[in-house]
Amino acid sequence: MLISLNWLRDFVKIPKTISYQELGKLLTTHTVEIEGIKKQEDSFANFVVGKILKINKHPNADKLNLAKVDIKNKILDIVCGAPNIEAGQFVPVALVGATMQSGMEIKATKIRGEKSTGMLCSPKELGLGQDHSGIMILDEKKSKIGQNLAKHLKLDDIIYEIDNKSITNRPDLWGHFGLSREINAFIKGLTANSNKQKTDLNLNKNKINIKADNRENKLCQRYMAICMENITVEESPEWMQKRLKAIGLNPINNIVDATNYIMMDLGQPLHAFDLNCIQNNQIIIRKAKDNETIKTLDNITRKLNKDMLVISDDKKPLAIAGIIGGSESEIKKNTNSIMIECANFDAFSIRKTSQIIGTRTESSMRFEKGLDPNLCEIAIQKTIELIQKICPSSNISSRLIDIQNYDKKQTVITLNLSWVNKRLGVNLDNIKIISILEILGFVVKKLDSSNVQVSVPTWRQNDISIPEDLLEEVARIYGYNNIPSIMPKIAIKPVIANKELELEYKIKNILSGAPALAQVMNYSFVGHDQLQKLKINQENHINLLNPLASHQTKLRQSLIPNLLNNVKTNQSNYNEIGIFEIGTVYKNSNGKIKKDDKDNDCLPEQEKYIGIILACKDKDQDIFSKIKGIVEHLLDSLNIARQNWLEIKNPHAWSDAKICAQLERDIGFVAKIDAKISQKIGIKTNVAAAQIKLGKLLELIKERGDKKYKEQNKYPQLTRDLAFVVDQKILYNDIRNTIINFNKLIKNIELFDVYQDKSLGNKKSLAFHIIYQADRTLINKEIDKIQEKLIKNLSHKFGAKIRNF
Repeated sequence: MLISLNWLRDFVKIPKTISYQELGKLLTTHTVEIEGIKKQEDSFANFVVGKILKINKHPNADKLNLAKVDIKNKILDIVCGAPNIEAGQFVPVALVGATMQSGMEIKATKIRGEKSTGMLCSPKELGLGQDHSGIMILDEKKSKIGQNLAKHLKLDDIIYEIDNKSITNRPDLWGHFGLSREINAFIKGLTANSNKQKTDLNLNKNKINIKADNRENKLCQRYMAICMENITVEESPEWMQKRLKAIGLNPINNIVDATNYIMMDLGQPLHAFDLNCIQNNQIIIRKAKDNETIKTLDNITRKLNKDMLVISDDKKPLAIAGIIGGSESEIKKNTNSIMIECANFDAFSIRKTSQIIGTRTESSMRFEKGLDPNLCEIAIQKTIELIQKICPSSNISSRLIDIQNYDKKQTVITLNLSWVNKRLGVNLDNIKIISILEILGFVVKKLDSSNVQVSVPTWRQNDISIPEDLLEEVARIYGYNNIPSIMPKIAIKPVIANKELELEYKIKNILSGAPALAQVMNYSFVGHDQLQKLKINQENHINLLNPLASHQTKLRQSLIPNLLNNVKTNQSNYNEIGIFEIGTVYKNSNGKIKKDDKDNDCLPEQEKYIGIILACKDKDQDIFSKIKGIVEHLLDSLNIARQNWLEIKNPHAWSDAKICAQLERDIGFVAKIDAKISQKIGIKTNVAAAQIKLGKLLELIKERGDKKYKEQNKYPQLTRDLAFVVDQKILYNDIRNTIINFNKLIKNIELFDVYQDKSLGNKKSLAFHIIYQADRTLINKEIDKIQEKLIKNLSHKFGAKIRNF
């Protein structure tokens, strides 16, 4: 959007001490982003006023003339084809080196063999209008030969280019008056009162009976219309044309220019209809019919649909509401009566229609932002006053139509002034804060020493609704650069250690190290068929409302099913597979984590498990013992005391009931996968699995406490080896517990061999290292006596017999 500095000065007194460059910076830091600043005179650096001294016919071209032009210090020869030039005329001359609006640079050249050192310009070529029929003829009385063209035409304006994105949420800034209100706030200029009504809009109200029917109250919140007669359509005054040209609008005629002028002045679009083209003086605001057509002002016949809002009479649409008018009812040279429309249309409807028809106009851009319905009254008032000024014969010929369908209730916000200072990090007095708000148009009422009640002006209803919005208003007008940049004082505290996460990292390092297992990360979902093949009870599994896939319909309660699927997928590529996963499982019971702050319900119980899988194509390899060893290695690496392996009374349906074990205290289990299950799920290798509860490991570490130095015993250990033959049904743990508790001198026991053979029948051999130690030096005789008693005890209790190697 382009903004004129001269136009802004109509509303706000800008001190001479503030240069136009500084004003641009102030606008950027306080209100909008200025993308560029352009001096009008810069565009006419090599353009001067010249006088045609003589005109001759071009010897080699019938339609061209040779003109001698005086530019004060030089006589130029210029070839020109314009039909309207005569000797004695004052004309604009583009000198060699000048750049035209089209980007073309003027150079000395030969045209049909004749020298030409410049160019005579039309209004269009100068960017001062659309007329290209002939050269622009200047006023003889006001012209001085050789004078800079910009100075002669009084093109002394400064044009600011505003980034439209920076005012997307500020519809009040899409006009000069709204921006001047902002400038007044941060430079404390004197703002003129542009809103005071002077003309009685209900004069001659019975002369023409204009009627309006708003059938779409939600899409048109306010519709105002009034008629004027004795209109003379002609060119706009020079001052108006200059203003419109300066901001990129082409003058059309005095009536259309007046509506465009007010739109750029206040930011409220208006439209003028030829009253004689409105059937029965009846205006209807309605939705278009499917496939209904209208020929618009750009000479395009457009097909409409039922979602588009139109302004129509009894028979036909006259305009696409808020976007573009129809060519049939446009203001023409012979128009003598007009109807002026000023409305407030729904932003979403205008934006959608604009996109569908592929046309975005100055009008639609403003309606898309959500305009203030109260602005209609001011805009139509100023338009009538402007038309009466530039067309003195005109007068109002109907009553003012004003259909209102909008909420007139203003937003009121309670603001704590101490809170404002605290959030800004400054110490503004209350008067300063209140004055900033009031100069922006807010009405402030004191409640007590710290609190005020702020009524939001109608033009800011869309973007001001909470105290934080008012805080931002104070901050930007006070100046962000005036707020000191101070780092907040934050006490540096050590991060609270997450023991579970630390343990998780440590386990990953251990398992990916010595056993050389690869870590995998699976989805937390399992499927019906998957669980069914593993004979896992599915009743307590949590079903997903929106599963990602048909085979991922439930939350997992074990890591093993998905780890087995990893083996199935990769078994063809490897002879041996060793993988592990640390992941969360979900139980169908309430956990400790609440769903939200308001609800007392809790999320399902969640627990982290460690899952390990070993697979090998060699069926003779003892894969169960190997995975059991990995679990023991993990416990040893974590400095957790060896835990006893226990018999699983109710083994998993997918495991081999004879080859499985669990750690005491429900820490976890190891199991070989049943061969039939493996075959059923498509695994062709021997597979063993282990699953450990991470939480249980954390408990054991806490019980162990921190590592402390323990002085080594001064006295040596004595180690005796014993091998017993016992029945296969006898459990290792039972024998171990009996030995370790037999005598206080027995400090440790290690199983180093298990032997089974046909020669032993249904028995097995267990060989142990038995370690003795005391706070003195032990002698063999003492240990021999203990050994004899131990052998008798084991023989009596388990039927154990000493096996000789």
